[in-house]
Amino acid sequence: MMVSLSGQNIEDAVTERVPRSGRLWALQDAPLYSEHCLSCHQGEAAEAGLDLSTLGRDLSDPENMRRWVLVHDRVESGEMPPEGEPRIGPVVKQEFMASLSQDLTTAQRKRNDVVLRRLNRIEYENSVRDVFGISVLVKDLLPQDASTDGFDNVGEGLAVSAEAMRAYLDAADAVIDSVFGPEKQPKVINHVTNLNDQRDHLGNLNDRQFGKMFRKTDAGLVIFQSNYCPTNLVNFARLLAPAGTYHGSIRVRAIQSDKPVTMRIYGGDTIVGRAEKHLVGYYDIEPGQWQTIEFVDRLVQNRGTFQPKCYGTIDTRKDADTYPNPGLEIGEITIQGPLETWPPASRKKLLGKVEFDTGTVQDAEQILGRCLPILFRRPVDGTEIASHLGMVRAAIESGESFQKGLRQALKMALCSPQFLFLEETGDSHIDSYALASRLSYFLWSSAPDSELLGLAERDNLREPLILRQQVERLLSDPRSKAFKQNFTGQWLGLREIDFTAPDEKLFPEFDELLKISMVAETEAFFQELLDQNLSIMNFIDSDFVMLNGRLATHYGIDGVRGQMIRKVMLPARSVRGGVMTQGSVLKVTANGTHTSPVLRGAWVMQNLLGISPAVPPPNVPAIEPDARGAVTLRQQLAKHRDQQSCAICHDKIDPPGFALENFNAIGGWRDHYRTTGEGKRPTLRRAPFTFNYVRYKIGPPVDASGETEDRTSFHDVREFKAWMLKDKSAIARGLTRKLMTYGLGRRMGFADRDAIQQIAASVQKQGYGFRDLIHVIVQSDLFQRP
Repeated sequence: MMVSLSGQNIEDAVTERVPRSGRLWALQDAPLYSEHCLSCHQGEAAEAGLDLSTLGRDLSDPENMRRWVLVHDRVESGEMPPEGEPRIGPVVKQEFMASLSQDLTTAQRKRNDVVLRRLNRIEYENSVRDVFGISVLVKDLLPQDASTDGFDNVGEGLAVSAEAMRAYLDAADAVIDSVFGPEKQPKVINHVTNLNDQRDHLGNLNDRQFGKMFRKTDAGLVIFQSNYCPTNLVNFARLLAPAGTYHGSIRVRAIQSDKPVTMRIYGGDTIVGRAEKHLVGYYDIEPGQWQTIEFVDRLVQNRGTFQPKCYGTIDTRKDADTYPNPGLEIGEITIQGPLETWPPASRKKLLGKVEFDTGTVQDAEQILGRCLPILFRRPVDGTEIASHLGMVRAAIESGESFQKGLRQALKMALCSPQFLFLEETGDSHIDSYALASRLSYFLWSSAPDSELLGLAERDNLREPLILRQQVERLLSDPRSKAFKQNFTGQWLGLREIDFTAPDEKLFPEFDELLKISMVAETEAFFQELLDQNLSIMNFIDSDFVMLNGRLATHYGIDGVRGQMIRKVMLPARSVRGGVMTQGSVLKVTANGTHTSPVLRGAWVMQNLLGISPAVPPPNVPAIEPDARGAVTLRQQLAKHRDQQSCAICHDKIDPPGFALENFNAIGGWRDHYRTTGEGKRPTLRRAPFTFNYVRYKIGPPVDASGETEDRTSFHDVREFKAWMLKDKSAIARGLTRKLMTYGLGRRMGFADRDAIQQIAASVQKQGYGFRDLIHVIVQSDLFQRP
């Protein structure tokens, strides 16, 4: 006999007919609940805040849905009723689970039918880049996208407000400006300069620091500064260079050193610091011999410039002429650009042989007939073309130019729902054009190209062999860099790398190069698994890492030099390997000062196992670390877990967090906590690379041992990772769930569980290869359904 939330299958063997009140289901009279549930889950003091006597049955309410899924999972796993309580009979349990599962599945599928998916900011920018062949930064003109289930391309979180529509109008103007290009050819600059000849706004030589911070030579200037370093190319800034792409070359050599000295270059507003400023790159400069460093960089705003400076050196501000420490001698510097052609290629691509001065309505009809199907990612009919063409005709008839009329028509298209939203309708499957878009936005975060649209037109994209070939083509294309950056940026939290700044007292060794090396490691690791079709179990543990010299030193791994990220095999019994022990992940799961087993444990559950931890009851306060180091978080959590309602979740959350306790807030290994309170002073006086003075003290020892929910003991992260790998299916399901959420742009819900399990089982047969998983996902019925 079955209990159904829809009220259609309530039979006497489980319960008498349940009375209803509005859209709430009164459960207190049902024997199943009164015998097994209500003793703990009823009233104001209900365990975990779950009152089954008043739990709503309206499954269109997300909170009701979440709680009923929790009931399902707890009963299915045998976690409820808890040990020591009467067990539910197997027949009753099976029939109850089947009925509840059916209702949850039906409710979730109805919910999926009503959500349209809008392009997010990155997808918008990439789409106009590829459709028009332009390089334009417009995402910052658009409002921030909300994150839903960890991703900012989920339709449920992508509403369109009045503010957003105004922003789309501005973005469309910026796009069209870039496509059309400037009316006149921008001035082309070929600027040759030297740091020893920089002038201020009055034309006076900036020589106040010669002999103090800098040493003047016949070839140029010797600099030692890694911190404050007034080496901006002021002479270039005075040229008021237009925005665009520039080629730069710097003649340089390392001095007073028997090993390379690192130079870094910044671009943008490096002088005042009020506008955009960015890193161009880090470069290892060999000692003694002159070399030429070349770079290509885009200045996104007018009047930008460049600044070279040292990295990893000890500064001086008073005795540069006699200073004995390593530095850089910088000679001739050349900056050339903008490198963009004029008129821009994008104008030619749009107009063909048409000129702005002589264009007609008939010309506009041809242009829109070519452009709109690419913008809308499907064929367009005569009515759609006519509505846009009317903008051109009205402009010309009112005495405006052809160019202005075409601008208005393109602006109308760029702000239209046909461009801003993905049409993913269909009965059992989305149509071929929607599949082309879904695939390209999954792997490129951009619009489908002509080959995908051509296959959609011929209606053979869905054929398994062709679809496989297209996945391979898209993954081999440089545009697939967006998949790596946008998926890992959100799945692993890399976008949050700057959310907290590490405490300078506790972590004096942290710097910019370490931070960007952390992100580069994780992205390169992801790419290596994808390119080589390595097992996704490497995300949990691997026998290799992707490192450069800076990160290898941070990890205590010898023999790695230079800026280039490369594959490095790990020694036996290494604590590294997998994403959990990568610096980027360890940093974004800490608050910049302390680590929390709860936060890190919840991260492992949610991101590696695909399990969302339950929301803590509202009356339970958060646990704050003791900054003085007198009491560890483990000791505080032990008291916290004495409460039964807390222990239910913390038995799952805390173990992975404890296993990671040997890693500090910037991903370094520790045997003891660092503290600003009582403790022993370390022997290290100055931190490596930054040469900041060490002011922290050595606190209590770290205990990274624990016990998993199935009572398996572990002593450190190596043993915990081995325990995780015993359930490879759970790991495959977790990653599949994340990839599907990102690929479909919607939440994965109860109704998707069977499909996700089938995908995980299929990729298991292929050895869990990461590239194989992408193929299985794209070929799946779930990926191709509305």
